[in-house]
Amino acid sequence: MEKILKDNLHYILNPRSVAVIGISRNKASFSYEIVSITKECGYRGKLYLINPNADYILDLKCYPSILDVPVEIDVAVLMIPKETASLSIEQCIKKNVKGIVIISGGFAEQDSKGKKHQDEIVKQASVKGIRIIGPNTLGYYSAPVDLNIIQSGFIKKGDVALITQSGNISQSITFPGRERGLGFSYVVDLGNQADLQFHELIRYFREDKHTNIIALHIEGLRDGRKFIEEVRETVKVKPVVVLKGGRTERSAKIISSHTGAIAGDDEIYTAAFRQCGAIQVDSILEFISVLIALDQKKTAGGNRVSIISEGGGDLAITSDACIKKNLSVPELSSKTQELLKNVIPAHGSTANPVDLAGWESVVEASKIILSDKLIDGLIVVGGFAGFFNISPAQLQKEEDIVRRMCKLIPNTQKPLMIYSCFAPKKGSTFKILEENNVPLFIDHHDAVNAMAALVRYNEFKSKMAGRSFKSGLDIYIKKSGSLEINDISEKNVLEPFAKQMLSKYDIISPPEKMAKDKNEAIAFAEEIGYPVSLKIVSKDIIHKSDAGCVKLNLTGRNEVGVAFNEIMDNAKRFDKKADIAGILVSKMDNEDGVEIIIGGINDPVFGPVIMFGIGGIFVEVLKDVSFRICPIDQIDADEMTGEIKSFPVLTGIRGKTAMDLKVIKKALIGVSRMLIENPQILQLDLNPVKVHKEGLLVLDARLILK
Repeated sequence: MEKILKDNLHYILNPRSVAVIGISRNKASFSYEIVSITKECGYRGKLYLINPNADYILDLKCYPSILDVPVEIDVAVLMIPKETASLSIEQCIKKNVKGIVIISGGFAEQDSKGKKHQDEIVKQASVKGIRIIGPNTLGYYSAPVDLNIIQSGFIKKGDVALITQSGNISQSITFPGRERGLGFSYVVDLGNQADLQFHELIRYFREDKHTNIIALHIEGLRDGRKFIEEVRETVKVKPVVVLKGGRTERSAKIISSHTGAIAGDDEIYTAAFRQCGAIQVDSILEFISVLIALDQKKTAGGNRVSIISEGGGDLAITSDACIKKNLSVPELSSKTQELLKNVIPAHGSTANPVDLAGWESVVEASKIILSDKLIDGLIVVGGFAGFFNISPAQLQKEEDIVRRMCKLIPNTQKPLMIYSCFAPKKGSTFKILEENNVPLFIDHHDAVNAMAALVRYNEFKSKMAGRSFKSGLDIYIKKSGSLEINDISEKNVLEPFAKQMLSKYDIISPPEKMAKDKNEAIAFAEEIGYPVSLKIVSKDIIHKSDAGCVKLNLTGRNEVGVAFNEIMDNAKRFDKKADIAGILVSKMDNEDGVEIIIGGINDPVFGPVIMFGIGGIFVEVLKDVSFRICPIDQIDADEMTGEIKSFPVLTGIRGKTAMDLKVIKKALIGVSRMLIENPQILQLDLNPVKVHKEGLLVLDARLILK
């Protein structure tokens, strides 16, 4: 079956024959326009029309049903109402087509009844390995066979494979993309993603010789783990660019812990994209610009860039934008600066950024800078190639400059980004750039974003080398000691048992025991050694401090006895029906250190997710945290600790002692294993965890099971 699915996916993307079911004679109809475009684009296969009420449409013979077509059909495209789609789909299955594209809407996107209908269709088709695009799609485009059966007009051929979940977004990318010289190998609107999913197409396009870049517009994934696996393998050979829609917190999520309160859709998706090496963009403009930059097939070996312009204002704005995007604007080598002095007027500047004091020397200066081994890329900003609009006498000179720039660019492997404020005016100089496939960017920030994307991709490729991500969890339950998570029936696991489980992963807590009465508490305190803390152990009292059920720094028998009674009284006042297991007596940790939080949730899309940040009571307010999809490795742990804003607190700021980063990362990897190996865990909060100069201790643990 796996081979059938793979073959059928190939034929749905590169069909030898297509049947359009529901073609209308109305020239203003969607179906008529689409078939007309398909014919005009010169589809290389055979096109068959299904309309029982017509003999010919667009000079093509019509058949009453797909079963009446006398040849084998690879793909059936349904342009009929949902109410009549079922019969046609049954006929397609009988015809044994390779794939079905369901343009029709009214399925899972509408209501539960539509979802049930959609599931039934997929189930029927899957028996024969038939692949489905949609429902609720605008169709797809395949450059290798010149098939344009998507409502996005005429699409320019190229090597970018675009996968979207919105027909409108496909239009918003392909139309302006075409105007800026961007071409596509495939455009697929997945619609409801009922059958064919992102990770399957990513795997296909990774191996496709017509595709060099994969672009994704994602509203939601069905299998986040397989997505990460396929993208991580793909970025080793081809860049993947992602625009995420609907970046808001999932309202249906059960939120009952710090981790659950912080972990919204956006945070988890962003972590997943970073973890698998996808370049995430924030807008359609940035999406197109990054694709254009990648399409130039230039390599940014590092983040060191030079900026040149004819004036200081443009240089300052671009420098600021570079710093915000983690691009370095270093000093040019002394040799480079000496060479620049020979071509730049005396009132210019050879420092980086470079003030050309006019555009006459831009080509010579660019060549010198790109030859500098300390520079990885060049950004040209300002009024390049357009001053003839102010002074017509400049036209011939600027045309010559542009032609020389067009000869320079192909002869360097380093990227060169150009923004010109005169580009919207167009003119002969910009036509020369267009004819030579030299892209222009929209403004300073646009050019910087494009350069930063090339740098990120180079970093991702290096980072992903030799690494993989296992999408299948292969989950097993650890059987060790007296703790069996399978045997725990309560949703909220009591703190002592949660800490026992952590100890199996070498994540330790202070010495502690649970007391049933005051005398036991005093005896345990004497055994453990003062000072001690006391806190309630109850599945019904989650936020113990709020209930007055935590007492700290107790130094003697009397203090322990009084504290025990007070906690019990406070617990009963807080919740008369609370089920109290006892009071936990713990050795106080008064050693200097920093409080951190390590958390975990079981996300419905990505599965186990781990969180790290500075802990304490303000974690939900500050939200200075990082996320990764489990399992994580050492590189992930390094990144998680390093990317929080408070990282300098851990490394020792203003003469403070540095904390034990090594043990933090070890704990993160241990918690990742725990979350993977115990799928019953819904949420986990270790807050606070006290990290010291050497070692760490879990001071409080909360574990919630499904």
